[in-house]
Amino acid sequence: MDLEIKRGYEVLPDNTVRFGIRVTNNGNSAISDVEVILDYNDSLFELEGNIVEKLGTLPPSVPRTVKFLLKPLGCVHREEIGATVRYKDHSWEKHTLDMHPKVIHCVCPFLKEKAITRSEFLKLYETGNSAEHGLTFENISPEKLVELLAHTCKNRLYKVDEFSIENRKVLYLAGDSLGEKAYYLLTAVVLEEEGIAQVFLHANSDKAFGLNGFLNEILENLRHLIRSVGAAREIGIIKKEQVINIIDSVVQHTNFAGGTDFRAADLQSADSQSTGSQSTGSQSTGSQSTGSQSTDSQSTDSQSTDSQSIDIQGSVVQRSKIGFLEEDKAGIESEGPERKKPEETGKAQVAEQTVKCSPEKKAPAKNPPSQAPEKKAGSPSKKPVPVLGLMIIGILLVGASAIVLDWGGGPGNPETYTNSIGMEFTLIPGGEFMMGSPSGESGTDNDESPVHKVTIEEPFYLGKYEVTQEQWQKVMGNNPSYFKGDSLPVERVSWEEAQQFIKKLNEMEKADKYRLPSEAEWEYACRAGNNARYSFGYDVSSLGEYAWYDENSGDKPHPVGQKNPNPWGLYDMHGNVWEWVQDGWHDNYYGAPSDGSARESLSNSLKVRRGGSWEGSAGYCRTANRGNSGSGYRSSGLGVRVLREL
Repeated sequence: MDLEIKRGYEVLPDNTVRFGIRVTNNGNSAISDVEVILDYNDSLFELEGNIVEKLGTLPPSVPRTVKFLLKPLGCVHREEIGATVRYKDHSWEKHTLDMHPKVIHCVCPFLKEKAITRSEFLKLYETGNSAEHGLTFENISPEKLVELLAHTCKNRLYKVDEFSIENRKVLYLAGDSLGEKAYYLLTAVVLEEEGIAQVFLHANSDKAFGLNGFLNEILENLRHLIRSVGAAREIGIIKKEQVINIIDSVVQHTNFAGGTDFRAADLQSADSQSTGSQSTGSQSTGSQSTGSQSTDSQSTDSQSTDSQSIDIQGSVVQRSKIGFLEEDKAGIESEGPERKKPEETGKAQVAEQTVKCSPEKKAPAKNPPSQAPEKKAGSPSKKPVPVLGLMIIGILLVGASAIVLDWGGGPGNPETYTNSIGMEFTLIPGGEFMMGSPSGESGTDNDESPVHKVTIEEPFYLGKYEVTQEQWQKVMGNNPSYFKGDSLPVERVSWEEAQQFIKKLNEMEKADKYRLPSEAEWEYACRAGNNARYSFGYDVSSLGEYAWYDENSGDKPHPVGQKNPNPWGLYDMHGNVWEWVQDGWHDNYYGAPSDGSARESLSNSLKVRRGGSWEGSAGYCRTANRGNSGSGYRSSGLGVRVLREL
């Protein structure tokens, strides 16, 4: 039977999502008992009405539409809504058809104006969560940009103040979220340098869940308006660290001018951030501390790695991927917003390595041709160099970031393992690595920092491939996938269903060794001994040799193992389908375990997924990239890879 299914959505004034599904019978005979079952993440949406809508009998060429109302429980970014259509044909045979999911790109807080004074605004600015973004434009004046920005926020954000400091035009805007007790503040600074207009935006809220969505919506509306202005066009993204510098200097000067309580140390910090402070090199440790939003100046000593004492910037659950869309344009850079001490940045950039391999197995060869060049030391000494020293130098030259302590090989632990249902596993050595986005990596996100050392004490087996549909069928007795094929990765499995699969697999194998990898174990295995953007290096043009993603997938997943493996013999660690890991979602790595264990979350039901998918961009496939979804969420781009303990 030939059914055509179309879907779409709109956001209503009260922020409810109206999701419509139209079903057309393109066959020659009527079909009956047609019903549509919605598939959505109930941790992100509250459904108003029934999950099943009945269409009854559907004659040929007659379209019928059902509509579902979904109330977002917070800001939603790039979440998929799916559905299943069931019906009987003219011979009363039952059929089931899964609709290809529709991505809801951004549903953000519905705001009303919050009338507050400048003094109240500045007090709120110093509290809560924050996120930043900056853009550059050409062929448009700062005055016009301010006008468009004010228009973007009209009737949603109250204009607290508009003023100028030197060559900078500043807007303070405030709003309240309808349906929840939350404020949203926007600080905007617009300036012009050498004919290029720059917009610096800083968002504040006492809610972390909708913050980036709020900022993204402002940005997208502004971009839309600017495209309608003659030759004006966007030409780049500003480093978040630079955005923080500019915004902080403006707010500090405003505090001083407004006569608010301001300590001497803060005045010195404000004075040190002049108009020319856009260069990151102008920051001193004292004037750009992690907690510099606070009016209480913090010394270097107070910025410990203790997560209890750090004012975390940009801590949001739903993450903006705007940087990914344009990350490969020449001259555009993006990096996380954390303002780190110089010694912390150095630790993120430099990996001090040693390798100790057992006699049973040698360290795997790396992939140096695509690595970014490292700075080499001066001419080597003529004196004999110890073998261990040569190994250290060799690894540094190819950009390795792992200290491989123990391969765990030998007669008791072979390099590969195959279980009773044909699942193949590869031995991953114990060792150390730097987890997160290295400083300066293009397209990084706030949640990928801070970079921190993780020690994997024990070797383990990790699935050589993503779990296939054939393997899932053998264990679970069903196949939930939208795209069918025995050798295709299983998809449309929730985190909870992945746990059920593992429980049954342990029972079948009479073992208690199978589980999901932790997020740290997954990244360690994916990196396979280097700190590059991808397991094979930095060159995004080579990604198609290792991954199925939106540029080469043809809008579908592919059989596992068709692309090149990473240096440790693992396939599809980049792309094809996202992979669930054990961890609960956290906005950053402050307080993350250093032993590679999973980090649970009691505050929400969000779980971490890794690796990107066939429908995502190259940025999503980066080794350090992180995603999240509710534990009950399913998607045709989301599957699972299993770990087996020794």
